[in-house]
Amino acid sequence: MSNEQKLKTRIMRRVYGIWFVRQALPMLAGGSLFIAVALRMTADRFFVAQIWRNFESIASSNIMDIPRYIASAMNHAEPSLLLFISFAGVAGLAFVIKLLRSIRSIMTSSANLGVSYQKW
Repeated sequence: MSNEQKLKTRIMRRVYGIWFVRQALPMLAGGSLFIAVALRMTADRFFVAQIWRNFESIASSNIMDIPRYIASAMNHAEPSLLLFISFAGVAGLAFVIKLLRSIRSIMTSSANLGVSYQKW
């Protein structure tokens, strides 16, 4: 590997590292925080182990009853909890989409950089 290639590799690693710390890490932390708060709030209001056992029994007996079970669980939940979980889900989805777009943008720009570098 030539010195120019080694230098390019080191520079690109630093660029990706800086991008990860500035862009990806805050998005992952924010999404994780929303999910953790939603799960904690759900666990405080519901007996999660019993809900999971009920879900497993429904899934093992008749897989087609799963949507009906989920709809029934949502109908019996408090509106404030449903609203909070919905907001947490939308925020988490927004973080994931933004992260994937940033990764795709960096991959395309690095591919273009590699092509233009090889032309010289």
